[in-house]
Amino acid sequence: MKVEDDDQMGDSGEEEKDKEGEIEADVALTKDLMNKPKTPATATHQAVSFAIGTHFEREKTAMTNISHATQMSAFDEASLNVSQFVQMTETFLGEEPTVGSFERLMKFIKSEYQETEEEKMERLMKARKEAMSSRRKMLLDQLFDRWDNDGSGYLDQDEVETVMLKYKDGQEAQSIDKAKAEMKKKAKHQPDSRLSRREFRTFVTLVTDQMPGADAFEYFVEFLSTSVERTYAERIRGEARKKWLQQIITAADTGGASIEPVYKAVFQALYKDAEAHGGGKNIAANISMLERNNVARERGDVMLRYVAATTEDADFVLGKILYKDMKGISFSAIESGKPIHVPRVANHGNIMFWNPYRKPDEREGSFIVIPLKDRRKRVFGLLGIDTLNDSHTKSIFITHEIQFFQGVAKAFSIAYHSIDLRKKLLRITESAVSWIHRRSPHVKEVIVYIVEPGEDGKDFVLRKMMVTDRKGSIQNIQQPPRLERKDNLFRDYLFKAVDNSETVSADAYGERHLAFPLRDDQGRATALLDISIGELKQLPGHENREVQRMLRLLQLAHKEITKEMAGEDKNVVLEAENDEETRMDIMFDRLMLMELRENVTKVDTKAFAELRSYNDPPRIVHDILKAVTAIFSFLETEQGLYDDWQQMKGQINNELLQKIAGYDPTAGQDLIPPEKIERYLKDVPHGEVAKHSSVPAQHMYNWVFVCLSLIEHTLKMRENNDDILPPAKGSADKEKTNDTIIAEHADD
Repeated sequence: MKVEDDDQMGDSGEEEKDKEGEIEADVALTKDLMNKPKTPATATHQAVSFAIGTHFEREKTAMTNISHATQMSAFDEASLNVSQFVQMTETFLGEEPTVGSFERLMKFIKSEYQETEEEKMERLMKARKEAMSSRRKMLLDQLFDRWDNDGSGYLDQDEVETVMLKYKDGQEAQSIDKAKAEMKKKAKHQPDSRLSRREFRTFVTLVTDQMPGADAFEYFVEFLSTSVERTYAERIRGEARKKWLQQIITAADTGGASIEPVYKAVFQALYKDAEAHGGGKNIAANISMLERNNVARERGDVMLRYVAATTEDADFVLGKILYKDMKGISFSAIESGKPIHVPRVANHGNIMFWNPYRKPDEREGSFIVIPLKDRRKRVFGLLGIDTLNDSHTKSIFITHEIQFFQGVAKAFSIAYHSIDLRKKLLRITESAVSWIHRRSPHVKEVIVYIVEPGEDGKDFVLRKMMVTDRKGSIQNIQQPPRLERKDNLFRDYLFKAVDNSETVSADAYGERHLAFPLRDDQGRATALLDISIGELKQLPGHENREVQRMLRLLQLAHKEITKEMAGEDKNVVLEAENDEETRMDIMFDRLMLMELRENVTKVDTKAFAELRSYNDPPRIVHDILKAVTAIFSFLETEQGLYDDWQQMKGQINNELLQKIAGYDPTAGQDLIPPEKIERYLKDVPHGEVAKHSSVPAQHMYNWVFVCLSLIEHTLKMRENNDDILPPAKGSADKEKTNDTIIAEHADD
C-alpha cells in the first residue's frame, strides 16, 4: 500500500478529464472568479425479511474545489493520504490505545514499510503524468474561456478549424482532418457543429497528437491563444457574465436539492445582463419542460409545461401546457435543437400570447427560445425570453446577448441535472434505509445527509435531508437544515467521514453511530448515512452483515446513477424500469434481485442434491419451495399438487434454476398478488431459516421476498398509471418512455 501526501492526492483528481462530465467545468470561470459567491415519492415497501447468514454477493463539481481547500480526500483502494492514514491507524488501535501499543505499531510500520525502486519510479511517473495532464487541461480551459467570451458553453467548430488552419500556413491541415475523423469515431451521439468544453479539449489534444515534436502542444496552444483577441470592454463583459452563470450552478450546489433557487438565479442573471449589457431592456422569461402527453394524446405525443416564469408573466404562464397543435415556435426549436429568434413578434403571425389582456397593438418586441439540452444533446425543455414589456423601439436581441442566453440555458441544464441526480439518489437511499430497518431491528435511527459547499467556499456543510424514527418510518425534511463543522463538535465523526471518504464509527450523545459515505466516481463523499444503534457497541453479527450488504448495494446504485447522469447508457434490466419514475423506486430491489439470482445459480449442485435426498424434509424447507413454485405454477401449487414431497422433489432441477435466473417480477399482465404467495411463508420465521435449512433454501427464501416486493411495486404503479401497462404477449409495440420521446426530438 502506498502512502501519499494530500497534494499528490489533489493532483490525481485532475486527471479525470475524460470521465468528468460537463457539470461545473462547462461553465468555467477565470482564476479570479473561482471562489464561489455567497448563496444563502416512493411507493410503500412491503415488509421483507432475509435469512440469517445469507450471502449476497468515481466533470468536477463545486465540491472538487472545496476538497482542495480543506482536508477532504478522495477514496482510493491503492493509496492513502496523511489524513486517511491517521484515520486508519486510529481505527486499528481502538478508542483508548496505550502509549506502548502506539509506539510498537509505529516502530513496526517504520521497519516494515518499504518502497521498492519500481514503486518509487511508478509513483514519480504517475505524479509527472498527472501534473502534465492537469497543466494541459488548465491551459485548454483558459483558452476556451477566452474564446467563449460570452459564456455560451460552446464554440463553433468551423470557426475553430479556420483558426487552426492558419497554424504554420496550413501545413498541419492533415493533422486537423485526422483529429476530426477520430472525434467522429469516439462520439457517443451524433456530433453537431459546436464544441463543448470537453469536446474542445479532446479536439485540440487529438490535433497535437498528430504533430511531430515533444513541444507541439505548447506551440499550438500558444498560437491559438494569440489568435483570439478580445477588447477590454469584451473581457469585462465576459467576466461579469461568467460570474452570473456560476451563480446558477452554485444555487444548485447549495440549495438542498431544490430547483427553486436555480430558477431565481436564472432570472436574476438575465435581469442583470439586460440592465448591464442589453441596453437596459425590460425582459420577461420563462422555463418550460418537455413531458409525455398523457393529458390529451390526440394533440401530440409530447407537450410543454411551464414550470417557472418571471413576475410579469407568472400569473399567465405558470402551470400552462403548450400542445403541438397550438400556435408557437417552441416545437420547431425542439425539433431543430437550435435557438429561434423572432426580432419582431408583431410581424410573425405564429406566436402564442398567453396574456389575454395584451392588446394587439401592444404586441411589440423580440422573442427567443433556447433549447435546454442534456449531456447527450437531447432537448428536455426550453428557455424563453422576450421584450414584450419594453416600451423602447430598439428591443431586438443582438448576437452577444443571444450567446449569453445560450450560456444561461447551458448553466441551467447543468444545475437541473445536478439536482435531478441528488433527488434520484435520495429516492434510492430511501429504499435502502427502509430495508436496513426491516432487516436490522437493532438500528435505532438513520439520518441521511448530502454534502454541499459552504458559504465561505473553504469548507463543506452537511444538509440533513432524511430521518427515520425507531419504528423505521421515513421523514423527508422539507426545509433541510445545514450543519457546519464549527457548530457541531459532538458530530465531528460525520465531518471526519466526509474528510476521508471512509466509514467512521463513534459515540455521540450516548449512542453508537456508524457514518457511511456515499462516493462519486472520483471517490469523494457526496452523501452520508448516519446509522445509530443505541447503546450497543456493535450490531449482532448477522445484522451487521446485512447492513453492510445494504450499504454496499446502495453504493452500487449510487455509482450506476452517477454514470448515467454523466452520459452513459442506462442499465435497464426489468420491464418496469422502462418507466423512469418506477425505475428509481425499484432500483435497489433490482440490485438485490440480481445478486440473489447469481447466488442461487452459483450454489453447488451437491447442495441441491441434498434437498432432493430428503424423505421427509423440515417443514421450513418445504414451505419455501412451495413459495418458489407458486411464483411459476400458482394454480398447481394452490390446488395442493406440491404438498406431496415426491411431486415437489421433481421440481428441484436445473430448469428451476434457469427460471429463477431469468424471472422478471415486473413483467407480464397477470401478476399474482403478493399476499397469495406470502401465505406459504407465514409460518417461516426468518431467524430460523439459516438454522434449520440448507443454503439453497436460504437464497430462495430471500429471492421470493424480493420478488414479492417488486411485484407489489409493479401492481401499485399500474394502478396509478394505466398508460404504462406492458404490451400483450406477441405484441411488437413497446411502451414509449420519456427518454424515448425526448430522444425523438433531440438535436441528433
